[in-house]
Amino acid sequence: MQHTLTADNLLSTYKAITNIFSSQTIFPSHYQQHQHLGDIAHLYKAFFFDAFGVLNIGEKAIPLAVERIQDLRQKGKKLFIVSNAASVTKDQLYKKYTTLGFDFTPEEIISSRDALAAYLRQYPVEYFGVIAPQQTNLSDLEGSFINLQDNSESIDQLNGFLLLSSQDWTATQQQQLIQSLQKKKRPILLANPDLVAPREHNFSIEPGLLAYDIWKKTGIKALPFGKPYANIFDIAKAKLPKDIHLQQVLMVGDTLFTDVLGGCMAGVNTAMVTDNGFASMIDWKSTIQETKICPNHIIHFI
Repeated sequence: MQHTLTADNLLSTYKAITNIFSSQTIFPSHYQQHQHLGDIAHLYKAFFFDAFGVLNIGEKAIPLAVERIQDLRQKGKKLFIVSNAASVTKDQLYKKYTTLGFDFTPEEIISSRDALAAYLRQYPVEYFGVIAPQQTNLSDLEGSFINLQDNSESIDQLNGFLLLSSQDWTATQQQQLIQSLQKKKRPILLANPDLVAPREHNFSIEPGLLAYDIWKKTGIKALPFGKPYANIFDIAKAKLPKDIHLQQVLMVGDTLFTDVLGGCMAGVNTAMVTDNGFASMIDWKSTIQETKICPNHIIHFI
């Protein structure tokens, strides 16, 4: 789906979405600045890594990221990916990061799709429309689904909608969905709260932006899964060894409004990478001052 977006537009949208959380969260009063993650690795026993903008940009590993992960493993650190990648299964994510050169195990990869799947095991849905590319694998999700790329004519009869991926979703389809929801309000499950994701030469529109557009035009707030919300961090924290305390855990990300905000709400320390991903697109210093969403550390790269 194509949007004309500036960094200022994105910041305004993120602020509107996250204001309710940031006003209830205690952040560090200031950050410490370092060259790279190796400068502070000795302070922590476990690391939660965002993926896009930290480990990879699009389909390429960020230079030195593989080596940093290997170095941390040699030092005995516990490592996890905590990502809002919702459109693929855990096995697909594992294969992706293995291909990029990383040695994460499937158990060390936690995604917003895991949080969604846990919810659907408790509350399976029936006859929900899915926004995702054709042939998207839904075998790990409880419920009955219709891919709207294959069958958009039944949109008014569906009981709700699942936002998995905005890839191949057009402005015309978005307008059709909004018109259907204006006629009859139904629940929306948001499997990826990100507004954008960094790619090799630009950024891609993500499901969070579709959900925000729906909220503005219909008043329907989606039920979100993934950073900055607690459901994904609860899964990650449950995987930590019992002898590791939350203050010995560092969330490393490129976005104040998902990684830093979510990490702070989860009770772990945070580091924001500034030379790649979303932080590289904005004036992060003034954004921290304005929003008061402050990480413990600023690092240029991992």
